[in-house]
Amino acid sequence: MLAGALVAGCGTDAGSTPEQDVRRDAKVIRQYFPELGAFEEVVWTGELLGDARAAVPGPTDFRVSGMVRLTASDTRRLRSEYTWQGASEGPAVLAGIRPHVPGQADWKTSDEFTATVTEGRYAGSFHVDFRKNTLVFDATNPRKKV
Repeated sequence: MLAGALVAGCGTDAGSTPEQDVRRDAKVIRQYFPELGAFEEVVWTGELLGDARAAVPGPTDFRVSGMVRLTASDTRRLRSEYTWQGASEGPAVLAGIRPHVPGQADWKTSDEFTATVTEGRYAGSFHVDFRKNTLVFDATNPRKKV
């Protein structure tokens, strides 16, 4: 579970800097977002939301943000399979990912792609710049698919 990975050391805490919490392991992201394809590179981070103390019963909410460098073929596939619109603003991501988000990007979003990825089960946003083969994601409580 991604929340377990967050607890295991990638979530932010008061003594860490955002860059320390950035991860580059692709396997976890592929399990949650297989629609992104066989991407070339990923940087991501996550944080537990609310009170994550063991004394508080119930599931823990978590947020994950990342930047994916898409393969050229996946960029073409995403562009042709979904309807994309110009984004009114750039992606909102966790602090550790901000330095990895390209500036001067031509961000596009797709309600259709977002619905496909989230299956309507959780909140998520996906911004893509087709010229830079870059996709930025931010999601709360994504579900493992693979």
